[in-house]
Amino acid sequence: MIVALIALTGLVTLGSLTVMSVQGGITAVSHDRHKSVALYAAESGAAAAMDYLRRNVKAGPIKFSEYVEPNNVSPQKPGGIVGNLAQPGTAGNLFSADMNAWYEVEILNNLDDPLLAVGDDSDERVIIRATGHGPNGAMAQVEWEVRANAITGLGRPCPSYGQKGMAEDGAGRNDCLKNVVSTDVATYSPSGP
Repeated sequence: MIVALIALTGLVTLGSLTVMSVQGGITAVSHDRHKSVALYAAESGAAAAMDYLRRNVKAGPIKFSEYVEPNNVSPQKPGGIVGNLAQPGTAGNLFSADMNAWYEVEILNNLDDPLLAVGDDSDERVIIRATGHGPNGAMAQVEWEVRANAITGLGRPCPSYGQKGMAEDGAGRNDCLKNVVSTDVATYSPSGP
């Protein structure tokens, strides 16, 4: 009887450990899914902003001045960007309500612009910063630096992206840049350096 009781206690302990392990795995998978949803939302917001800028680029030497603020103190969040700031389940949100996702897009002047302090764009480059929000407070942020093109109006972002807190494309590759100086912030120039 004592041997049976010891064996039964061992089986119950083993079963409890298995349940805890499975629950931990489910939690980890859910967390990864939430982070992925937030990243997809951020990338979608950046793509929507790229389309918006492409359609609204101005002719002349100061193409993006109406979208930038002095020293980027209070970045613009244009309402004309499809889905920008639209909360889950509201009109304008491009994601299904069960995804519980949305994005917030800001347009900033690049820090190298000589007219950064006065809020004008003199080098025809801006930064699209998109913050994606997912379930359970998950957030991801990507930044694309885009440059206007004299022929087409607006260049394309690098095929990879910069995600806050990660190297380029998360792999440390150097697809569009000559040198990656920091893993936290990278500058991307469309069509190469």
